[in-house]
Amino acid sequence: MSINRLRILLYPFSLIFSSVATLRNLMFNFGFLKSKDYSLPVISVGNITVGGTGKTPLTELIIRHLYNSRKCALLSRGYGRKTRGVIIAGYQSDSRTIGDEPMQIKTKFPNVIVAVSEKRVLGMDELLKGDPCPDVVILDDAFQHRYVKPGLSIVVMDYFRPVWRDLCLPAGNLREPANGINRADIIVVNKCPDDLSPNDAQIIKEKLKFRNRCNIFFTTIKYGKPVPLVECGLSFSEQLKKADNKLLAIAGIGNPEPFFKMTEKFTHHVKRLQFPDHHDFSHNDIIKIEELCHTKNQDITTIVTTEKDAVRFLAFKGLPKALMVKIWYIPIELEFLYDKKSSFERKIDNYVGEN
Repeated sequence: MSINRLRILLYPFSLIFSSVATLRNLMFNFGFLKSKDYSLPVISVGNITVGGTGKTPLTELIIRHLYNSRKCALLSRGYGRKTRGVIIAGYQSDSRTIGDEPMQIKTKFPNVIVAVSEKRVLGMDELLKGDPCPDVVILDDAFQHRYVKPGLSIVVMDYFRPVWRDLCLPAGNLREPANGINRADIIVVNKCPDDLSPNDAQIIKEKLKFRNRCNIFFTTIKYGKPVPLVECGLSFSEQLKKADNKLLAIAGIGNPEPFFKMTEKFTHHVKRLQFPDHHDFSHNDIIKIEELCHTKNQDITTIVTTEKDAVRFLAFKGLPKALMVKIWYIPIELEFLYDKKSSFERKIDNYVGEN
């Protein structure tokens, strides 16, 4: 069955989903459902589209900007974790206890207080009991979780999946109708081409129909240099040359295609292995990876994966050392187009300073 025909069949269910989401938002807007307000700065980073839009690198950018001047906390649901309830990350935490994205941030920014909770209000209450109490809380993936009221709400949109062309679940990928973006204070259009023209950016602003076009920013993904999962004694290029530039690329993220295409800059001999987003690696997965590295016609000595997948590899108990030394991950960062990073950071500073 074609995708278009399937969408037609699912469209009535999308109308129901859209109506329920609209009604729920109205209930919050008119106070029938309560949003709890807090006396400290609360920044929400979320999206409307299901799947990877680039929330985590934007969250890291905000934390990196505030890290040396404010005591930051991250509050996430901890999607994919094997635990429940409120957990404050500690030295024993890993992706299975707090989720891969919170663990990634805790690894990069050890002094950030990282909490996970299905119910964000309970998570906020626990954070505020802490010593030290955070100066600012960043809510991860919380645009639809409205029981905590953010003072500054940021929505991230994927350039290649514009909301005005999409439908609500299940026929499309929207978590709520596209006009919900007007609850946000800032929109970041991510994964843009490096050479996006100002004219094309203006067209996107018009199509978004966002009430404040001055608060729309455009970013692109920048891939960093490969980092070894554990020290192997070789540079990435040296390790890649050991087996005639053969590479295994592994990704368990929302939209892996850009990552896979990026790996082709290292070599033309790339074998792909894709897992679902937030996939928890099993013993069978590890066996499959080892088999792919040792087939009759090739011996792959280099594995490249995403930063988020690397966190989950490290959480796997009993990962063979012979496999660990083959794994490298690619860190990513956001780069603002049109020299707008300072403008974005000023909006963050103004909000945090005023509150």
